[in-house]
Amino acid sequence: MGDFIQWLEGTAIATFVRESPSIFAYTSVLSLHAMGLAVVVGVGAAISLRLLGLARGIPLAPLLKLYPLMWIGFTVNALSGIALLAASASTMLASVIFLIKLALIAVALVNMELLRHRIVVDAATGTDVAAPQTRGFAIAALVLWGAVIVAGRLTAYPNFVSSLFG
Repeated sequence: MGDFIQWLEGTAIATFVRESPSIFAYTSVLSLHAMGLAVVVGVGAAISLRLLGLARGIPLAPLLKLYPLMWIGFTVNALSGIALLAASASTMLASVIFLIKLALIAVALVNMELLRHRIVVDAATGTDVAAPQTRGFAIAALVLWGAVIVAGRLTAYPNFVSSLFG
């Protein structure tokens, strides 16, 4: 594993992101990471809030058209995240909170697709009221993506995090 991490940190993209004084390096990659997350979480929160009863005038079926936008945001987030990881793989892969963040993302993505499926089921009933199970997935989405954001921010404070887990 150590050889892979060393190789990853030595790649051109990792060196560029980590060492370049260009604004197109770390600053831009980090900004793209934040923008991708904003799209995923923002659109997902809007869908979840609608399912929880806000803006009841919006039918359920059109919410499904927002999923490709969320996947575009996630793709931007994932690609920029890989570049950021490459720049400091040895630090990040040794960080408990980073590993927790990755696990939370995986669970949030599964929940996102389960929620999409529930919207399809609920929209097929002809009513614009989300079923209790759908509302449960909507609440889980808000909690999971919120936890991803907190975990992501905590990766910038390894000493604080290690004091919690140490």
